[in-house]
Amino acid sequence: MDLRRTERQPDQDMAALISLTREPATAILFSLDHDLAEELLNGTLRQPAISSSRIMLPESEVFAGRERPLAKGRLRPFSDWLLGTVRHYSWELRSSAETGNELLGILEVEVDTYHYGQVFLERSLIIVASTLFYALLLSGGLLLLFHMQVSRPLISVIRSIAEVDVEQVEKARLHEPVGHAESEIGLLVRLTNQHLQAIGDTLEQLRLAEAGLKRYMDELESKVADRTHELSESVSQLQAAQNQLIESEKLAALGGLVAGVAHEVNTPLGIAVTASSVLSEALEELSSQFAAQTLSSSSFQQLLEQAVDSNVMLFNNIKRAAKLISDFKQTAVDQVSEARSDFLVYQVLGALIASLHPETRKVPVEPLLICPEDLQMNSLPGVLTQVVANLIMNSVRHAFAADIRAEITISLQAQGDQVILDYRDNGVGVPQALQERIFEPFFTTKRGSGGSGLGLNIVYNLVTRKLGGRLEFFSQPGEGVHFILHIPRELPQGSNIQR
Repeated sequence: MDLRRTERQPDQDMAALISLTREPATAILFSLDHDLAEELLNGTLRQPAISSSRIMLPESEVFAGRERPLAKGRLRPFSDWLLGTVRHYSWELRSSAETGNELLGILEVEVDTYHYGQVFLERSLIIVASTLFYALLLSGGLLLLFHMQVSRPLISVIRSIAEVDVEQVEKARLHEPVGHAESEIGLLVRLTNQHLQAIGDTLEQLRLAEAGLKRYMDELESKVADRTHELSESVSQLQAAQNQLIESEKLAALGGLVAGVAHEVNTPLGIAVTASSVLSEALEELSSQFAAQTLSSSSFQQLLEQAVDSNVMLFNNIKRAAKLISDFKQTAVDQVSEARSDFLVYQVLGALIASLHPETRKVPVEPLLICPEDLQMNSLPGVLTQVVANLIMNSVRHAFAADIRAEITISLQAQGDQVILDYRDNGVGVPQALQERIFEPFFTTKRGSGGSGLGLNIVYNLVTRKLGGRLEFFSQPGEGVHFILHIPRELPQGSNIQR
């Protein structure tokens, strides 16, 4: 409010000024008396707030003028911010109505607001200073009263709480400050004592419960130790049973391989027997005609060609049977042996695929092996052949429908210190709902058709635990299966092969 009154004060002062100077200024302009005009303007400057005053003719020509510099002071910036630097006022000076109310000139006055702002600011500073003084005085008194009536008793209570023995809370009690029996501090002390009593009772119950819990934990620990021992024995038995199942699966696969190879070898041996019989008959006929001296040149040529053809057929089929037996021997040795050695991957897997021909031709399917012939590994060839054999037999048993042109592709390549084995077939694939279970032991979709459910479980265990690799599986229904095996090219020295 004081600021608004200060803002209006220049307007009121200038209104009073014009009421006093309008008539003299009009008369001066009417008579054009320059000396009187200067005297009148000097009179206006007696007011300290006026910084300049001028009498202007109608043509904006200065008839007379007086001015002085604006006042300076340390409060000037604050005054200018509140009220502005200067204010301008102007009034028209006209002749009387009898003379035509003619415009004689204009009286212009410029007011320096610092005079009003300084008064306002000094008065405000005095008010603020006195207010602060009384506020500080009152605050000091209230602070002293607060200290005497609140802080000191509270500090006493806090010290008593800090001195409470946490091990003997039930015995701790706070003393009520003198004169505070009915105050909030006295109520706080009484409530704190009640809580201390409750805490003490609770602690006693906790001690009893802790003792009972310790007895229970000791009993439980003993039972857990017994159960752990039993579980360890059960795990050992399960591992032994699993190893026996794996060995049984290997022997069963080897038995099937023996039967298939025996059947496969029987064909070239049968042809060899037939060729041997034909050769024997040709030689007997040749000997008979030679003895009877009836052997003609044409007969000799015919019997000789027959003997040569039979001999070639006999040699080729015996050679074929020998190769089948050799491949079977190598594959059988590899599958039952877990000896570490340097080996050529193409040679080992080629022999495996040849030995599995009795099984793969039932589909029929000819596995395609794509592998550099010089790719060498230092690992467990028997384990690797068992892995690939299980993958092929899994495809043979589960992958192919009757109307499909079956394909199996086995690709191998070296990448740094790893060998990447990529196995694919174009069979029916694995449904999405079953893909998470394909490596589980005893999981099979052909339980009643001779499937044991151990084939892929054995593959997973052999790759991860014996070859030290990892295995990825992908499948889309109707698009076959895709296995990617990452196997160390050289089995780390001193690695513990889990059996």
